[in-house]
Amino acid sequence: MIVLLVLAYFALTAGIGLYMVRQKSSIAEFFVAKKGLSAFLIIPLLFAELIAGAGTVGNAATAFRIGISSVWVNWGMSIGSVLVLFLAAKMYRVFSLKYGTVSVPQVYMQRFDAKTRSVMMIILVAVYLIIFAMQPVAAAGIMGPLLGMDKVMLTWIVGVVFIFLTLTGGMKGLAWMNVLHSIVMYMGLGVVCYVSVKAAGGLGHMQTVLPATMFSFNQPDMLTVVGWVLGTALSFFAASTVVVVIFGAKSMASVKKGIIWASGLVIIFALFPALIGMAGKVLMPTANANSILYLMANQLGPMYAVLASMGILAAILSTAPALLLICITMLTQDMVRVIKPGISEKEEMKWAKILIITLGLLATYFGMQSTSILAQMAGAFQIRSVAGVVLLVAIFWPRVDSRAAFWSMLIGGTVAAVWHFAGNPYCTSLYPSLAVGVPILVILTLMAKQPIADGHLKYLKAIEETAREDGGSTEPQKPNIVH
Repeated sequence: MIVLLVLAYFALTAGIGLYMVRQKSSIAEFFVAKKGLSAFLIIPLLFAELIAGAGTVGNAATAFRIGISSVWVNWGMSIGSVLVLFLAAKMYRVFSLKYGTVSVPQVYMQRFDAKTRSVMMIILVAVYLIIFAMQPVAAAGIMGPLLGMDKVMLTWIVGVVFIFLTLTGGMKGLAWMNVLHSIVMYMGLGVVCYVSVKAAGGLGHMQTVLPATMFSFNQPDMLTVVGWVLGTALSFFAASTVVVVIFGAKSMASVKKGIIWASGLVIIFALFPALIGMAGKVLMPTANANSILYLMANQLGPMYAVLASMGILAAILSTAPALLLICITMLTQDMVRVIKPGISEKEEMKWAKILIITLGLLATYFGMQSTSILAQMAGAFQIRSVAGVVLLVAIFWPRVDSRAAFWSMLIGGTVAAVWHFAGNPYCTSLYPSLAVGVPILVILTLMAKQPIADGHLKYLKAIEETAREDGGSTEPQKPNIVH
């Protein structure tokens, strides 16, 4: 029965993708659903991508170990999304309207130069492939016990399914899939959370049994928590996850409603897996942390095991294909088109399909080598945080030029990546990245010959030329800037 339910859910999701693939008429519509996303579609698309399957399973596992502060990675995403909305959405939208940009690196090229775009592409592709690689592992971890299948084989099967959904869905198709996924996620894990806490004796009893630190929001230590939140929030200024809805939205009004509602839903939802993990610590203190979400649901009974499994499956299916599509969008738009400038849309789609299959399989393999799902997600966000800082500073400091942006991102991003893959000795990768990247940005900007960089002048001109488009939402509003 359970196997049939899982297969039916996969089939329904694939059916939506197969239907939507017939509706697309251009590359831009496939990659970002160009001006085809209403607030109704933005909310589930963004909510489901922010949560991620790794965020549910990883959140519960981390909560099992350290407590409620595991929610900060997801909460940092909500904070980052709202900050992007009010500080950077206008720039992304203006460049999209004026120059037809469909990727974050293309915006960096317009504001800075081609070299900066290349660095941005490398950083983002690395980040999203790391996060994507966690999804098949998370799916196999929860579905393996449910279906009685070998975890390694199941990981490969799930990876292939993700590749198929990416090939067929396109961004608008994924948005419609996420309407279904979001409902299943909230219902499934919401019910399991309520029953888990009740089975553990309620929050009062959990506070009595568990160490007081598990109900503290500053675990494992304040430096790490600040790194999680600040690194994640800053990284979202360069996050394709948020920017694609800005590119694809029907209007800025849709963007605002979609981001605010999705961020609010994430803040509430993040508590569900965290509380399930903590309830599991009360009832099964010696259990495997990475499987605690399923183990806890299974302890409650078969019905709850199915609800939890379907909720996690929905979270994973809602996230992984979109992450892979984002990577392929950047590689085709910012690498293939640069190497082959006269490429046709048909040939570009061919390259996109080849890259989807190749990178999907490689990422699935490397994901199986990881040990901590949530740590990989947090580290991935922090690798791109310096790029987000560069764009944020450039919005309010017109003097920031391409040289300052390029070297700050290249060196700061390299330091973050090396620090992350070295195991984050002493602190998270955010701090050494910013300690190196920000001084380089400031020093080289102060050395710039022009008080206003050419890229900022280009941005101001684009604002004027698009002021009457987009329902008047890009009407010039010059921010308080530092010369």
